Amino acid sequence: MESAIWSAAHAFNDGYPTLYLPLLPMLMHRWHFSAGQAGLLAGLLALTTQALQPLLGAWADRRGGPWFVVGGLVVGSVGNALALAWAPSYAVFAAALMLGGVGNAAFHPHMAALVSRNQKTHRGRSLSGWMVSGMIGHSVAPLAVVALWHGWGSWGVASLALPGLLAAGALYFSARTIPRPDLSRYRAPRISWRAVWQRGRGFGVLIVLRNLGAASLLTLLPLVWQQRGGSPMQTGAVLAVAYAAGMIGNLLGGSVSDAWGVRPVLVGSLIGASISAAVGGAATSGTGWAFWAAVAVWGFTVNGAGAAMLVYGQSLFPNKLGLASGLTMGLGNTVGAFGAWAVGTVAQWHGMSIAIDVAAGCLILGVVPTLVSIKDVKDLLPGG
Repeated sequence: MESAIWSAAHAFNDGYPTLYLPLLPMLMHRWHFSAGQAGLLAGLLALTTQALQPLLGAWADRRGGPWFVVGGLVVGSVGNALALAWAPSYAVFAAALMLGGVGNAAFHPHMAALVSRNQKTHRGRSLSGWMVSGMIGHSVAPLAVVALWHGWGSWGVASLALPGLLAAGALYFSARTIPRPDLSRYRAPRISWRAVWQRGRGFGVLIVLRNLGAASLLTLLPLVWQQRGGSPMQTGAVLAVAYAAGMIGNLLGGSVSDAWGVRPVLVGSLIGASISAAVGGAATSGTGWAFWAAVAVWGFTVNGAGAAMLVYGQSLFPNKLGLASGLTMGLGNTVGAFGAWAVGTVAQWHGMSIAIDVAAGCLILGVVPTLVSIKDVKDLLPGG
């Protein structure tokens, strides 16, 4: 029962930061901002959802308890839904989006650490399964927000805060099942940050390049759809296809990384995502089946490395899984997400095709640090 509650809460939590994406063309028209500013939203959101994760993850390692996941889900659900419904301007919306991101950042590292502590073997498969529950939220949220916006306007969008609040209540009542951390490990010698830097700098470059390409393409996707004459009602469906294909890729990638190691999964994901984005942007026209196929292939490949990257990142901090999860999902992703601002500016001045190629190029460049720095380590995480 507890695992079902955790998965449902993760699905709701991860759906909230993506609510604005299918409504992005409408928001650009309402508040008169550019494609570059649309990309900036991804970077500003990453400042809280991603950059705060290492700090909140380290705090969760020390304090434990339910408040990181319960409070995080409350803040994220209310902040994101109400801001999208009633923010009067771009600046107010951006600030509220960042506030909701604080809740998302509090939720993630502690939950990821719990999943790892509860799974002693096949961690890649276990983490990929947990990550898929979040991707279910990614897939459903765009469909729900478009339907509610067109059906009931701002009040319909605001009502999306309710599922997160209900899930937070369920988490609170199951809080006794969330174990306290073993604080005895903090009497061990401190982590050598120099050693971590030497081992993890190539991995950090990989995270930046991968997320720069992924965040940029995800931001451009609804804009490309609108530019090609796609129906506003189907914008959510396009994003849902990308996320749904990503769920399959994430599950498969986690299992393959358990069997073959993380490096083959990372290389295959980067190459596949780069090619599908570049070919899809250049070879497809209109909004026919070829465009939908390209979106699905890109979603499948770019998300195939998600669990493998988290497992590898946790191997760098085997006794501080909250901190490790926060670093892996946090700092590098923040830098990468701000790249969406730059790529959005490229789209504004040089067109969508060039911007897509730039983002795809970042993905293929990620192969270099993967081959040079990432090692396929067996049993990356010691038990507990």
